[in-house]
Amino acid sequence: MPARSLTILSADAAVLEACQSAAASAASAVSGFTVINSLSQLSAVGTIEGLVVVDPTFIAPLSVQEWALGFLREHRALLFLLTTGDVADADGLARFVGAQGALAIPVNSEALAERLASPFGAPTGVRPDALPVPDAAALSQSIGEILKGREPEARERFLDAVADSETGLHTPEFWEHRLEEEFKRSSRFRFPLGLASFSWDGEVDEDVLLDLAGILLLDTRDVDVATHIGARTLVAMLPHTGPEGTRQFAERVWTAMKARGLRDLLGEPLDMEFSVAVAPDSSIANSRAFLASVLPQGSTTTA
Repeated sequence: MPARSLTILSADAAVLEACQSAAASAASAVSGFTVINSLSQLSAVGTIEGLVVVDPTFIAPLSVQEWALGFLREHRALLFLLTTGDVADADGLARFVGAQGALAIPVNSEALAERLASPFGAPTGVRPDALPVPDAAALSQSIGEILKGREPEARERFLDAVADSETGLHTPEFWEHRLEEEFKRSSRFRFPLGLASFSWDGEVDEDVLLDLAGILLLDTRDVDVATHIGARTLVAMLPHTGPEGTRQFAERVWTAMKARGLRDLLGEPLDMEFSVAVAPDSSIANSRAFLASVLPQGSTTTA
């Protein structure tokens, strides 16, 4: 994980000391820190990226949650809100407005260091106790009881609604529903979400489309979701994939598609292009705008 800068919005000596100690403990995850001790100083600074810790007294008497909403629209950062109140309540409100979470004042430098060192600013989860090994015979019987009497057609109807049986790709309607869900999750929790599109000029037959879909699906993970949008574009959604990972994925798939030497209906070599985008991005208002950013000009979505 590349090192990120830390910006501390506070004039409190104890807060500054704890944040600087956390940055030192996070070692290679933090490239350095900047202290901004007034709103007037903040307004003179350009776009802030990386990690940001904000002391509520820094923006008083403004509401820290309302301020956070505006800040995250203008800056690409992982934001941590400090609080003197109930941490559980403050953490829920912080996540609701798009921050990574809340931390109590006085600041626990070890807890903050753990957040700063995490790729997504999240605390290290506690490993749960191992689940008991299920009894295979009992489990098989339970599944049989659950499925008893269900219509065989119900599964087929569901599969028809979410996937194209010919290409193996998801239907555009289901894919765009998933995109909206993942985009909201990315915006709220600041998790990276990548999009990669692959477009071509000219008309292609079913065999070429199957070839292109197969190349794309061969490189996707179980959590990735791919579809065919319009007549000449395939799109893959890549949850928890940042800019570099999305670019590498797109270049890998594009190279494989080019190497196949496919041709359009006129016998001309298929001219392939790719485009990528990554959320969260303060300049992208919603999932439709996110999708439009990777589609060829003039393309339309189904929703």
